[in-house]
Amino acid sequence: MFRGQSVSLSCEEDDSSAGWTLRRNTTRETRTQCGDGWGRPAGPSCTISYMAPSYSGVYWCESREGATSTSISITVPGKTRLGGQD
Repeated sequence: MFRGQSVSLSCEEDDSSAGWTLRRNTTRETRTQCGDGWGRPAGPSCTISYMAPSYSGVYWCESREGATSTSISITVPGKTRLGGQD
């Protein structure tokens, strides 16, 4: 993932468990959901218009009943310049 990219993440819904929400866990925040200070929710999808290094973390889907999907890890590298400075 690159800094500044837009990304849309979706939770596939099935008949047995509706109402999936995308969640994330970063080093600064714990278990927040799309729309809670990050991302724009649209049903089972979440659009992040600008990926920043602080958005690096583990993302997963969770149903209203508490079922969870397999998680994915997203890393957004910081901006680096010549000379090794950030």
